[in-house]
Amino acid sequence: MHSHTLPKRIAIWSVLVMLLFNAVSIKAQDGYISARSFAESQGIAYQWFPLQKILVMRQGLKTVRLTVDSQTAIVNGSEVTLAAPPRIQQGQIMVPAAALNRFFSASEQPNVLQTPAPRIQVQPSPPPPAPVARQQPDSPAAHATPIAITPAPAAPPQPVAITPAPQPVQTQSDEAILVALRHSSREDHTRVVLEFSGDITYRSEFKDGLYRLTIVGCRNLIPTQRTNPVGRDIAKLDINSGPDRKGLILSFYPKNTVAQPTIETVGGPFRMIISFAAPDAQVATSTTELVASATVVANPAQEPKTPEQPKMESAPEINIAVEIESLKNPDFAGRTIIIDAGHGGTDTGFRFAGRPEEKVINLEIARHLASSLEKAGFKAVLTRNSDISMSHDQRLSIVNRHGGDLYISLHLGGSSDASKAGTACFSYSSKGTHIEESGQGISPEAVYNDWLKATRFDLGIFLARKINERLVRHLKVESRGVRELPLQPLKFVMIPAVLVEAGMLSDATEGKNLISDNYRKAVARSIANAVVDFFNGIVINQ
Repeated sequence: MHSHTLPKRIAIWSVLVMLLFNAVSIKAQDGYISARSFAESQGIAYQWFPLQKILVMRQGLKTVRLTVDSQTAIVNGSEVTLAAPPRIQQGQIMVPAAALNRFFSASEQPNVLQTPAPRIQVQPSPPPPAPVARQQPDSPAAHATPIAITPAPAAPPQPVAITPAPQPVQTQSDEAILVALRHSSREDHTRVVLEFSGDITYRSEFKDGLYRLTIVGCRNLIPTQRTNPVGRDIAKLDINSGPDRKGLILSFYPKNTVAQPTIETVGGPFRMIISFAAPDAQVATSTTELVASATVVANPAQEPKTPEQPKMESAPEINIAVEIESLKNPDFAGRTIIIDAGHGGTDTGFRFAGRPEEKVINLEIARHLASSLEKAGFKAVLTRNSDISMSHDQRLSIVNRHGGDLYISLHLGGSSDASKAGTACFSYSSKGTHIEESGQGISPEAVYNDWLKATRFDLGIFLARKINERLVRHLKVESRGVRELPLQPLKFVMIPAVLVEAGMLSDATEGKNLISDNYRKAVARSIANAVVDFFNGIVINQ
């Protein structure tokens, strides 16, 4: 009756079957599928709220809100009952495959939503089916694996055999797959091995402490067989889809920001072996050899004059003892805290003559905070672990991709008014902004309004107060207050988020104290204790 929707419905179910064959966390026996894998394959926006255990998926004008362990879904504001509830399994959000097909079918007609999902029968060794209809090259079903699909209407089911039309160009099924990512650490370097199912092409770029590897000719699937190379020689690894969700982009953040990583390739199967030098490895360059073997005599009259650098102030002797508090509820152990060291790279932040730039102090406090949080039983993720430039979009991508529970952006204050001192904490508020509340669809107004409705800003305020209290108590400094402002670093962060100004770099006393590494550690431990206070102050409704 709705034959015009069949090709796109078949395409969606074809994706589900291909994910099954590629072992992307699908359980055939109970009909569950990884929501993230399905969303990425279909170009569906995916947002996960860990504290509320709510998953929001958007495509076009369709918004679906799912809650773990609840059979009630909200589709465009209306309640829909699921046959089975979503659940968390091995760290992934698993949703009934029939529900995803039901919500994101090609047609927006109400009666299509009520049509039962087709039953998929995968035959191990079927005879070559006779083609019923030859698909056009631009048809979505042209790239699907041949399967037998039996719809389940009131009439007796009629099997439909789908045979892809021959393509002169490479199809998705012909593309290589990254089947494994392994690593091993040697005495002076770490080796990362990427193993593909076929040949690929790649290009690499090493700039500002970031080693980016762009791989073309492979599918955008993250391997299930992988180890985590982050450790002594690699600070962080991000894996993202390439342009138009084709290929892969691997972004390595090596701790040795001078030595260029090397690549070896091996065939049968195709493998890439990338070597990252240890941070203390000696790097010999042509420039250093030239200086060592030749003496250059410069003409003082022609030598350009460089401006004199201000003498750096010495760090004061500071010894502030801050003991790490303990979690009262073990259920909160292992929660992920995203730490953002403000500024970085060409963005130096506030500068004061004779003192380190704000970006440098922010990063040192962030590293100490990560260590303190881990001692308290949390998992810590840094948006940057080196002096690199990062846009707000890049920071957002890290925050929302890691599915953290809290977000802390570290900054320092600075002013030409020497009387200003103390710490300040901020959470996001829409006060002072004007957005048309009637915006719909995918307009900026609609996206902003949806974010305002879905985000727990009250938890951000609660965290900001706890951090301010701890900083004032442990550091014996003044408080410049806890405020709600529409700050850009906190905009569109999907989890409770705060921005912390740990002190005034321009102040005669605090500015000098921030040079001291012991003082920075005390700042970090104070914030870590505030995170413990935050979770100790949460009551879980049974």
